[in-house]
Amino acid sequence: MFSSIARAITENDRFSIADRMPIGSRYTDGEEAFTLVAYSVDPHSRTAHPLFIADADIAAGPNTHWYDRATSGSIALLEVSDLLGIDDEALQPADPDQERTDAAIAALAGREEHTFRDTRDFSRVMLHGDLNSDEEVAAFLAYAKAELELRVAQRQLERTSRERSERIALVADLAGSQRRAAQVLGLNQSTISRALRERPERP
Repeated sequence: MFSSIARAITENDRFSIADRMPIGSRYTDGEEAFTLVAYSVDPHSRTAHPLFIADADIAAGPNTHWYDRATSGSIALLEVSDLLGIDDEALQPADPDQERTDAAIAALAGREEHTFRDTRDFSRVMLHGDLNSDEEVAAFLAYAKAELELRVAQRQLERTSRERSERIALVADLAGSQRRAAQVLGLNQSTISRALRERPERP
């Protein structure tokens, strides 16, 4: 059940969505401190993996890791496995610090979308706020399933659209002119021009 009090977190936790700690909870690995800023939710397995932002990362500025550089320089989002080493048993609750919590939440809000799709984008949805009842949990899970279905459909649409543009460009090449290609396909000449511009460069 959702707990209003933070507890220790280990890598062996089940991470059930019904067993969450409040967003904004503070944690430590014994050396560094972190803020729990969101959950990565799989609506089908009903799991919610906590995501953290480190105080040190906020102080240092944008992460230099390649994955986060792809977001135009965002602060890293960390999972439990990123924070616990081989000899670390658990993340322990730390004393509240509203200023640092607010800074971490602001850093999360300032993150930019990745320029590419991670495979988990099609199996998990971010939960940014606390769910305070079973009804809210059920409603969020229903939303998350619909969101994932939409992402898959959008990815397929993008692929199909790219393939269509490539076929239009091929017809234009064979027709010898954009005007004739537009006539053959029954399309506006601007559509032909766009397909030619969007075609990947040939080696």
